[in-house]
Amino acid sequence: MAFYAYYFALYAQVAIGITFMPLWLRSSGLSVQEIGACLALASALAVVVNPLVGGTADRTRSNKAILFGLIVLAALAAAAMLAATGPLLVAGIYLALRFVSAPLIPLSESILIANLAAYRLEFGRVRAWGSASVVATTLLCGFLVDKTGPAIIVIVLTLVLVLQAGLSGALPGRAQSPATDPVTTSAIARALRNRGFLLLLASAAISQACHSLFYAYSTFRWLGAEYSTFQIGLFWTIGVAAEIVAFAFGSRITGRLSPGMIISIGCLAGVVRWGTFGSSTELVPTVLMQLLQGATLGLTQVGVAAYLRAQVAPHFLASATGSYAAATGLLGSLFILVGGQLYAGGSGQVFLFASIVCVLALTSALLMVRLEKQAALTPA
Repeated sequence: MAFYAYYFALYAQVAIGITFMPLWLRSSGLSVQEIGACLALASALAVVVNPLVGGTADRTRSNKAILFGLIVLAALAAAAMLAATGPLLVAGIYLALRFVSAPLIPLSESILIANLAAYRLEFGRVRAWGSASVVATTLLCGFLVDKTGPAIIVIVLTLVLVLQAGLSGALPGRAQSPATDPVTTSAIARALRNRGFLLLLASAAISQACHSLFYAYSTFRWLGAEYSTFQIGLFWTIGVAAEIVAFAFGSRITGRLSPGMIISIGCLAGVVRWGTFGSSTELVPTVLMQLLQGATLGLTQVGVAAYLRAQVAPHFLASATGSYAAATGLLGSLFILVGGQLYAGGSGQVFLFASIVCVLALTSALLMVRLEKQAALTPA
């Protein structure tokens, strides 16, 4: 149960950061433009820090210790926000929080994937607890903010991080690796420069980055279509429910399909999902579009985990997950910038752009499938 409880706490702080931190920043005196600048800079910091932390964890083989240290630093930064006054200090502490918390998901996933076999775990089922946490945390924080005001956001975040630090103590350090030689930067670079991993970045990372456009602009598109905030909340819930189902059946899917085929399905779903949302905001297409989140997010993440488990040695996993997260974050930031320009011509154009991008991702995923078939035909 250690991983399940930990992932619930991990995604609770993610939910707070995505959904409520901009509201807290605004209540602390930052303008919308300043909040946007903070979010953009935080994304840039994540692109830098994720590979650095992943590489350090692999070289030192101290994944768990580094994870615990980062969570403690994040908790201290969140607690410091309680006393922060003035836009400049608030922004500085917020960026410090984002800097130390950005590697938490990829580093946690490196520990989970490395220990799946040893603890007889299924990635999808553990990850489903994270999605369930997003729903529960969002509902709880929304209720508390309505009752007490935005100040409660940082208090809940601090408590969640303290809980997460405690739960991380029950996690294993990392699976035993057959590697005896020191893990060097050049060895990591060679391990991640192979064609399969590059195709993973060109398919799954691109597909996942399209969700950044959804997070940034979907609410505005729905509001423009005259949906209420309650209805928008229901749409979000449908999407998360669909991904939970996909995660729950992840082991059955990976038992029948290769990672490349699973990611291909996710990318194809992205072509359909974003194309549908770009073309219509009617109720039925919207519901169907949200149900496809089970494939665009759930199946794609299941496929990525299956690839990393099968193709990346345990002593390179932190570097691989960190590099994948960095690529996804960088692409997501670029897509948001492009989306901002397209939005002026109509909100639908943003998601039609995402659909076109997913065609490129699908092409790379199909090349992954071809590579997998070639590997299967090659004598060992």
